[in-house]
Amino acid sequence: MASSAVESTIDIAFWFLNRASAEDSYLQPHKLQRLLYLAQGYYAQEHYGRKLMPATFVVHDLGPIEPNVFRLFEEGRPSIVFVAPPPEVEDFLERIWRRFNGHAVDRLNAMILEQPAYKTAVLAGEGEEIPFAAMQETFKIKEKEKAETTVRTADGRTVEKWIPTRAVRWRPQ
Repeated sequence: MASSAVESTIDIAFWFLNRASAEDSYLQPHKLQRLLYLAQGYYAQEHYGRKLMPATFVVHDLGPIEPNVFRLFEEGRPSIVFVAPPPEVEDFLERIWRRFNGHAVDRLNAMILEQPAYKTAVLAGEGEEIPFAAMQETFKIKEKEKAETTVRTADGRTVEKWIPTRAVRWRPQ
């Protein structure tokens, strides 16, 4: 088995950029970095520690970045050949896109910057590598916590907690 699901982190970056383009939206460079980080962590959690891409994330004042993608995309989208990921990886990336694309960069940063893997690496200073094993453990804990609080119906559907809001009373005119 290969050490990662795809050969290049650049292909995953291009997948996210192409997905944003298909929706006629612009994907900010910082948001691209957050999506790459989240994709790597969630893929490892779902696939028993296997890397999605051969990426190394480091501490940066903007949050975690993959320095090669950061540098390559500094001046905009480079003109290189895009290799589409295998269908099972595309399905996974589509789930990540649907789950996190609607969030602002600040919200994604808030989620990531509080994770133990990032917080530990920050203590060593900017440019410090965020160990993949620490990322994997962080996402494993996060999903375990989520699973413990998830309530399901007899047929397997997820039940969401209903919180009533202030009732608007109907008044005849």
